[in-house]
Amino acid sequence: MEQGFFRRLPAGLAGALLLAGLGLALAGPGGTLDKAPAGNAAWWEVRLVIAAKGRYIVRGGRTPLTGEYTCRIRWDGRLEPDDDDFLLVHLRTEILEWHLRETAGPAGRENVVESAAKPSLRMEYVLKDGHEVEFAFGLGGIPIPLHVSPLAVVLELPRSSGREAGLPGHGYGDFVCRGSSRVVLPETDFLAPARERLFSWDWRREKQYVKEGRVFVVTQDHSAEAAVALTAH
Repeated sequence: MEQGFFRRLPAGLAGALLLAGLGLALAGPGGTLDKAPAGNAAWWEVRLVIAAKGRYIVRGGRTPLTGEYTCRIRWDGRLEPDDDDFLLVHLRTEILEWHLRETAGPAGRENVVESAAKPSLRMEYVLKDGHEVEFAFGLGGIPIPLHVSPLAVVLELPRSSGREAGLPGHGYGDFVCRGSSRVVLPETDFLAPARERLFSWDWRREKQYVKEGRVFVVTQDHSAEAAVALTAH
Protein backbone atom coordinates (compact mmCIF):
# COMPACT_ATOMS: atom_id res chain seq x y z
CA MET A 1 0.00 0.00 0.00
CA GLU A 2 1.56 3.26 -1.16
CA GLN A 3 1.08 6.42 0.88
CA GLY A 4 1.91 10.03 0.23
CA PHE A 5 1.73 13.07 2.49
CA PHE A 6 0.81 16.37 0.88
CA ARG A 7 3.09 18.79 2.69
CA ARG A 8 5.88 21.07 1.56
CA LEU A 9 4.62 21.79 -1.94
CA PRO A 10 7.15 22.53 -4.68
CA ALA A 11 7.88 26.20 -5.22
CA GLY A 12 5.68 26.28 -8.32
CA LEU A 13 2.66 25.42 -6.17
CA ALA A 14 3.44 27.84 -3.35
CA GLY A 15 0.39 29.63 -2.04
CA ALA A 16 -2.08 26.95 -3.14
CA LEU A 17 -4.08 25.11 -0.49
CA LEU A 18 -3.97 21.36 -0.11
CA LEU A 19 -7.10 19.30 0.14
CA ALA A 20 -6.61 19.56 3.88
CA GLY A 21 -7.73 23.16 3.50
CA LEU A 22 -11.21 21.99 2.55
CA GLY A 23 -12.31 22.39 6.16
CA LEU A 24 -11.01 25.96 6.31
CA ALA A 25 -12.74 26.86 3.06
CA LEU A 26 -16.05 25.66 4.49
CA ALA A 27 -15.54 27.29 7.89
CA GLY A 28 -17.82 29.96 9.25
CA PRO A 29 -16.79 33.44 10.40
CA GLY A 30 -15.51 32.07 13.69
CA GLY A 31 -13.19 29.62 11.98
CA THR A 32 -15.19 26.47 12.78
CA LEU A 33 -16.93 24.25 10.26
CA ASP A 34 -20.53 25.22 9.53
CA LYS A 35 -20.97 21.80 7.94
CA ALA A 36 -18.47 18.97 7.99
CA PRO A 37 -17.86 17.24 4.63
CA ALA A 38 -20.39 14.46 3.98
CA GLY A 39 -21.64 14.55 7.56
CA ASN A 40 -18.18 14.45 9.13
CA ALA A 41 -16.78 11.75 6.84
CA ALA A 42 -13.86 9.80 8.31
CA TRP A 43 -12.37 9.29 4.84
CA TRP A 44 -13.20 9.25 1.13
CA GLU A 45 -12.87 6.33 -1.24
CA VAL A 46 -11.41 7.54 -4.55
CA ARG A 47 -11.61 5.71 -7.87
CA LEU A 48 -10.04 7.04 -11.07
CA VAL A 49 -10.63 5.24 -14.39
CA ILE A 50 -8.74 6.37 -17.51
CA ALA A 51 -9.85 5.13 -20.94
CA ALA A 52 -8.21 6.02 -24.24
CA LYS A 53 -7.96 5.12 -27.90
CA GLY A 54 -4.97 6.39 -29.83
CA ARG A 55 -2.65 6.00 -32.77
CA TYR A 56 0.71 7.17 -34.06
CA ILE A 57 2.64 7.32 -37.32
CA VAL A 58 6.44 7.33 -37.60
CA ARG A 59 7.78 8.64 -40.92
CA GLY A 60 11.40 8.91 -42.03
CA GLY A 61 12.44 5.27 -42.09
CA ARG A 62 12.31 2.83 -44.96
CA THR A 63 8.55 2.57 -44.57
CA PRO A 64 6.03 4.40 -42.36
CA LEU A 65 5.17 2.68 -39.09
CA THR A 66 1.61 2.93 -37.81
CA GLY A 67 0.49 2.02 -34.30
CA GLU A 68 -2.96 1.82 -32.72
CA TYR A 69 -3.87 1.17 -29.10
CA THR A 70 -6.74 0.94 -26.63
CA CYS A 71 -6.29 1.46 -22.92
CA ARG A 72 -8.38 1.35 -19.75
CA ILE A 73 -6.77 1.57 -16.31
CA ARG A 74 -8.27 1.93 -12.84
CA TRP A 75 -6.65 3.56 -9.80
CA ASP A 76 -8.17 2.93 -6.36
CA GLY A 77 -7.26 4.74 -3.18
CA ARG A 78 -8.59 6.89 -0.38
CA LEU A 79 -8.18 10.30 1.21
CA GLU A 80 -7.82 10.27 5.00
CA PRO A 81 -7.69 13.21 7.43
CA ASP A 82 -4.29 13.53 9.11
CA ASP A 83 -4.41 16.28 11.74
CA ASP A 84 -4.47 19.47 9.65
CA ASP A 85 -3.51 17.62 6.45
CA PHE A 86 -4.84 14.80 4.33
CA LEU A 87 -3.15 11.53 3.50
CA LEU A 88 -3.54 10.03 0.01
CA VAL A 89 -3.41 6.25 0.20
CA HIS A 90 -2.88 4.18 -2.95
CA LEU A 91 -4.62 0.82 -2.63
CA ARG A 92 -4.32 -0.73 -6.08
CA THR A 93 -3.93 -0.09 -9.81
CA GLU A 94 -5.45 -2.47 -12.35
CA ILE A 95 -5.03 -2.57 -16.11
CA LEU A 96 -8.52 -3.40 -17.34
CA GLU A 97 -7.62 -3.29 -21.05
CA TRP A 98 -4.41 -2.73 -22.99
CA HIS A 99 -3.59 -3.55 -26.59
CA LEU A 100 -0.93 -1.91 -28.77
CA ARG A 101 -0.39 -3.07 -32.36
CA GLU A 102 2.12 -1.60 -34.82
CA THR A 103 2.24 -2.32 -38.56
CA ALA A 104 4.78 -1.66 -41.30
CA GLY A 105 4.78 -2.38 -45.01
CA PRO A 106 2.20 -2.27 -47.81
CA ALA A 107 -1.35 -3.57 -47.49
CA GLY A 108 -1.50 -7.33 -47.73
CA ARG A 109 2.15 -7.70 -46.73
CA GLU A 110 2.16 -5.93 -43.38
CA ASN A 111 4.65 -6.82 -40.70
CA VAL A 112 2.81 -6.67 -37.36
CA VAL A 113 4.38 -6.27 -33.91
CA GLU A 114 2.47 -6.10 -30.61
CA SER A 115 3.75 -4.60 -27.38
CA ALA A 116 4.48 -6.80 -24.38
CA ALA A 117 5.06 -3.75 -22.16
CA LYS A 118 2.17 -2.32 -20.14
CA PRO A 119 1.61 1.32 -19.21
CA SER A 120 1.74 2.66 -15.67
CA LEU A 121 -0.75 5.04 -14.02
CA ARG A 122 0.52 7.33 -11.29
CA MET A 123 -1.45 9.80 -9.20
CA GLU A 124 0.94 12.73 -8.84
CA TYR A 125 -0.99 14.80 -6.31
CA VAL A 126 -4.37 16.05 -5.14
CA LEU A 127 -4.52 19.81 -4.62
CA LYS A 128 -7.16 22.26 -3.42
CA ASP A 129 -6.96 25.66 -5.09
CA GLY A 130 -9.75 28.09 -4.35
CA HIS A 131 -13.05 26.23 -4.60
CA GLU A 132 -11.68 23.39 -6.76
CA VAL A 133 -9.91 20.14 -5.91
CA GLU A 134 -7.54 19.07 -8.66
CA PHE A 135 -6.40 15.51 -9.40
CA ALA A 136 -3.07 15.25 -11.22
CA PHE A 137 -2.15 11.93 -12.86
CA GLY A 138 -0.10 10.58 -15.71
CA LEU A 139 0.17 7.42 -17.81
CA GLY A 140 3.44 6.37 -19.37
CA GLY A 141 6.18 3.81 -19.76
CA ILE A 142 5.75 2.58 -23.36
CA PRO A 143 8.67 3.04 -25.83
CA ILE A 144 7.99 3.28 -29.57
CA PRO A 145 8.42 2.32 -32.32
CA LEU A 146 8.08 -1.41 -31.71
CA HIS A 147 9.86 -2.31 -34.96
CA VAL A 148 13.64 -2.07 -35.10
CA SER A 149 14.52 1.58 -35.70
CA PRO A 150 17.31 4.04 -34.82
CA LEU A 151 14.57 6.21 -33.32
CA ALA A 152 13.33 5.64 -29.75
CA VAL A 153 10.65 7.87 -28.21
CA VAL A 154 7.93 7.49 -25.58
CA LEU A 155 4.30 6.93 -26.49
CA GLU A 156 2.40 9.97 -25.21
CA LEU A 157 -0.52 8.63 -23.21
CA PRO A 158 -3.23 10.66 -21.44
CA ARG A 159 -2.33 12.81 -18.45
CA SER A 160 -3.81 15.74 -16.60
CA SER A 161 -2.63 19.22 -17.50
CA GLY A 162 -3.50 21.49 -14.60
CA ARG A 163 0.01 22.50 -13.50
CA GLU A 164 2.77 21.56 -15.90
CA ALA A 165 6.47 22.22 -15.64
CA GLY A 166 8.44 23.53 -18.60
CA LEU A 167 8.04 26.28 -21.16
CA PRO A 168 4.57 27.44 -22.24
CA GLY A 169 3.47 25.85 -25.49
CA HIS A 170 5.33 22.60 -24.87
CA GLY A 171 3.20 20.91 -22.21
CA TYR A 172 0.70 18.12 -22.72
CA GLY A 173 -2.26 20.47 -22.23
CA ASP A 174 -1.08 22.78 -25.01
CA PHE A 175 -1.93 20.08 -27.55
CA VAL A 176 -5.46 19.29 -26.35
CA CYS A 177 -7.67 20.11 -29.35
CA ARG A 178 -11.09 19.35 -27.85
CA GLY A 179 -12.31 19.42 -24.27
CA SER A 180 -9.96 19.82 -21.31
CA SER A 181 -7.56 17.44 -19.58
CA ARG A 182 -7.83 19.32 -16.28
CA VAL A 183 -9.52 16.98 -13.81
CA VAL A 184 -11.03 19.15 -11.09
CA LEU A 185 -13.95 18.69 -8.70
CA PRO A 186 -15.85 21.48 -6.95
CA GLU A 187 -15.28 21.37 -3.21
CA THR A 188 -19.02 20.83 -2.71
CA ASP A 189 -18.63 17.29 -4.09
CA PHE A 190 -16.98 16.40 -0.78
CA LEU A 191 -20.19 17.26 1.08
CA ALA A 192 -22.18 14.52 -0.65
CA PRO A 193 -22.26 10.82 0.26
CA ALA A 194 -21.10 9.97 -3.28
CA ARG A 195 -20.22 11.83 -6.46
CA GLU A 196 -18.90 10.87 -9.91
CA ARG A 197 -17.72 13.13 -12.74
CA LEU A 198 -16.54 12.40 -16.28
CA PHE A 199 -13.95 14.42 -18.22
CA SER A 200 -13.08 13.91 -21.90
CA TRP A 201 -10.68 15.38 -24.43
CA ASP A 202 -8.87 14.86 -27.76
CA TRP A 203 -5.12 15.38 -28.08
CA ARG A 204 -2.70 15.57 -31.04
CA ARG A 205 0.99 16.42 -31.47
CA GLU A 206 3.56 16.17 -34.27
CA LYS A 207 7.29 16.31 -33.52
CA GLN A 208 10.49 16.04 -35.53
CA TYR A 209 13.57 14.09 -34.45
CA VAL A 210 17.01 13.83 -36.07
CA LYS A 211 18.70 10.48 -35.64
CA GLU A 212 21.76 9.18 -37.51
CA GLY A 213 21.46 11.97 -40.06
CA ARG A 214 17.81 11.26 -40.83
CA VAL A 215 14.74 13.32 -39.98
CA PHE A 216 11.88 11.40 -38.40
CA VAL A 217 8.39 12.85 -37.99
CA VAL A 218 6.19 11.32 -35.28
CA THR A 219 2.48 12.13 -35.19
CA GLN A 220 0.50 10.99 -32.15
CA ASP A 221 -3.14 11.49 -31.22
CA HIS A 222 -5.69 10.04 -28.83
CA SER A 223 -9.16 10.49 -27.38
CA ALA A 224 -9.37 10.08 -23.62
CA GLU A 225 -11.87 9.95 -20.77
CA ALA A 226 -11.23 10.24 -17.03
CA ALA A 227 -13.94 9.25 -14.55
CA VAL A 228 -13.48 10.25 -10.90
CA ALA A 229 -15.74 8.74 -8.24
CA LEU A 230 -15.83 9.80 -4.56
CA THR A 231 -17.57 7.89 -1.77
CA ALA A 232 -17.65 9.23 1.78
CA HIS A 233 -17.15 6.84 4.72
